[in-house]
This record gives sequence, C-alpha cells and structure tokens, in this order.
Amino acid sequence: MKGDGDVPGLAWLEDRVQHEIALLRHNYQPWVPPAPDAGDEPVLDVLIVGGGLYGLGLAWGLMRAKVTNLMVVDKAPAGREGPWMTFARMRTLRTAKELSGIEFGVPSLSVRAYWEARFGVESWQALPRIPRPEYMEYLEWFRQTLDLPVQNETDVLSIDGDEHVVRVTVRQGDETKVLRTRRVVLATGLLGSGGPRIPENLTDNLPADRWAHAADEIGFEPLKGLEVGVLGAGASAFDSAIVAAERGAKRSLLFCRRPELPWLSAKKGLENAGFMRHFADFPDLYRWRFVRAITETPIPPPRHTVERALSLENFALRLGSPWTAARMEGDKVVVTTPQGEERFDFLIFGTGFEMDIGRRPEMSALAPHMLRWRDRFSPPNGEDNAVLIDQPYLGSACEFRERKPGSCPVLNRISMLGAAATLSIGPMFGGLNGVKFLLERVVDQTCRALMMETLERFYENFEQRFHESKPPGALGSTD
Repeated sequence: MKGDGDVPGLAWLEDRVQHEIALLRHNYQPWVPPAPDAGDEPVLDVLIVGGGLYGLGLAWGLMRAKVTNLMVVDKAPAGREGPWMTFARMRTLRTAKELSGIEFGVPSLSVRAYWEARFGVESWQALPRIPRPEYMEYLEWFRQTLDLPVQNETDVLSIDGDEHVVRVTVRQGDETKVLRTRRVVLATGLLGSGGPRIPENLTDNLPADRWAHAADEIGFEPLKGLEVGVLGAGASAFDSAIVAAERGAKRSLLFCRRPELPWLSAKKGLENAGFMRHFADFPDLYRWRFVRAITETPIPPPRHTVERALSLENFALRLGSPWTAARMEGDKVVVTTPQGEERFDFLIFGTGFEMDIGRRPEMSALAPHMLRWRDRFSPPNGEDNAVLIDQPYLGSACEFRERKPGSCPVLNRISMLGAAATLSIGPMFGGLNGVKFLLERVVDQTCRALMMETLERFYENFEQRFHESKPPGALGSTD
C-alpha cells in the first residue's frame, strides 16, 4: 500500500508527535538517583528483554515517566521482533482497529494516526482490520520516532543477582558480556512463558525435517505440491493450514479432536476497562475462577479465518479426528485417527504453548525458588486445575516473588509479561485488548519500586540541594 498526495505523510506526523510530547511534558526531568556502585560498570534502572509490542510500549511508558536509564534487548534482527513477521500468519489483526495500546496519552503515536498520515482518513474508515505486515511497520515507525534504546541480535543467556542488582549475561555476535540493572522485565511473549507444546508421542518417531510447530518459522514454499497435515483447532492452526494451501500444497488437511468447532469465547463480556484495569486487585478466589473458566473453555478461531479456509479447494477440515499415532512408512508420514490412517509429506502442530517458566534457559536456575499459586491458594473442591496451580504468584508489577524469603532475593527484581502471568495479572496477553491497562500498571508499579528503594538517597540529594541553595540572609535569619 502507498499513500497519495492527499495524505499528510509520516514526516508531518513525526513533527506532530514531538509537538504533543512537548505539550504534555510538564517540565519533568529524570529522577532516579544513579546506583551508588555504578563507577566504571554502569547500572541500568530497567532492562527490558523483548523488543516487540509489549517491550516497546513499556520502554516508552517508562521514558514518559522519566525513567530514562533503560535498555531494550531482543535476539531478533531489527524488523523481526515479536511474532508479526515470523510465526503470525493471519492476514489482519484479530482485535478491533480502534483499540488504543502503547501511545501513553500521545494521540499522534496511535496506530490510527499512523495509518491516516500514511494512507489517508478514507483508507482508515474503509479498513475492516489492520493488516499484519503494516502493523509491524507501525511498530518499527513507533520505535524510530521515539528513538527507543533497542539493541537487536542480543540473546539473553542467564539471569542472576542479589537483593541490590540483577546480572544479565547476554551474547552479541561472538561477544558475551554482563549487563547490570536494578530491574528486569521479560517481555518475551508466548515463548517466554515456556515454549511450544510438542506432542512427543507423535514426534518421537518422525524425522525432524518432516514436522514443525506452528510457532516455528516454516518455509512454506517447499511444501508446494505436497500433502500437508495440520493438528489443532485454534487460530494459529487454521492460519498454518491456510498458508500451506495458498502456497500451493496439494492438500492441506486440518484435524480437530473435538466433534465441532467452538463458537463462544469465554472472554466475551470481560474485555472492558473495569475488568482489565482491576483484575490484579481481585481476591485470589475470583482471579482463579475467571482464569480457570477462560482457560478451560476452548477459544474459537475467528469466523473470517474459518471462512477463508473453507473457500480454498485444497483445504479440508476433519472434525472429531485426533491424532493417536504417527510413523514413517516409506517416504510418507502416516497419521492414525479414529477414522483410519492418513498419509502426508509434512505435519504442522498447532498445539499451543506450555506455561512452564522453568523451561526457559535464562530462568531455569531461579524457577525452583519462585512463589507459585499452590503456595498461596487452595482451590475449592471441584475447581482444581493442575496447570494453573503451578503458575508463578506475581506481585503488582508482575514481579516474581520468593517462595522462602531471603532464598533468592533477585526474583523480586524480575518481572514477566507473558501468558504465565495471566492468573496473577489477568487475561491480557496474546492480543491487544489489554495492552494499555497492563503496561500502565507495570509502569506505575515499577516507578513506585524504584522510588521506594532509592528514597533515602533521594532525600539526601534533596537535603543537600536545599542547604546549598539557601542564600545568606534568607527570610527567617536571626542576623
């Protein structure tokens, strides 16, 4: 898509952004006192791991609050952060185009302002949903316009520390170094809460080049002319089957274990400002009940996605057909279902993600010390859930907490924005509906934590400036 002569253009919008920021500045200055042990080894105030939607939004929110000594790192090259250009395969975003997100009160930073400046008002009015590639371009523009401090191709290897500082070991190319920071926020998305759910009973008997998870960067072009089988009933499974069919697969068959597709989302009716803003304030019982109901109710694929799939002649849907076994037979993958066997050249598993923070290499040493929901809450009879009860019990800034006080104090300095935080903070991950409310909370609580831990130093600086600025003979002098 290209803009035309009737649209203002992004250069105009960028000037408008700076004007609005100036209007709302209130003459604020950076306020966090430097770490006393900085010296030749600088200590960041906040290190954000992940340069996608949540990471960029959090960085901007903190900078708006004048916490400026921060850095964002992401293992991906620039323009490949997050899922948008990797394993997200839908044509458009699934959420309403009007939703605000990461602009933090600056209207010209909104996706609508970006679209109208680039393509025109009429284009926005005619747009049913925001196309996925253009949304990634918006995020790149957002980052560049605000000059956010992002270091790409930086992989986090491990995290440790003590009650004062977090040490994050990273690899940049061939170089390994340690970043020191007061606080860390893991904005690493679905993968950051564990990893892809792999049905090992099916994959153990298959060569690695004959299957992929929907979260992988699948090269679909080699699948042209081949038989492709996809397992799953969610949006990502449908998207993978659709792309395989559209890229020329001979057949793309989607298998669902349920006899019919789900049609009602448990989240409907909950996506409102009151629920999303205050979920973290609910008593444990109601947080548990809401999230349990949401997670145990299958999420229907978007209607327009299903319609797109069914319009393809080389796509077919198999309901009530779970995969019970898979094996190689000659050069074919043979899948067993209750209806018999099917033969394919390649399999895709749209089987979702595990919520197990201990699977993350950077967190594996810390995970045994985390406070979990099972340590603080016992579900009523009949309301058990083995997966949820093992999730981290997070604080108000999404920070981990120690199971035994004093055993691993660095945990209190590490926050997580991801699916495993859902039970503590709310069902705001995996979409845009709750971004605004989550980031506002994390920014506010992170600033609070920085203020409280530096309060003594803050007062000392205030007292020193007060006495140094008092002129001789000031009002009240006894001379």
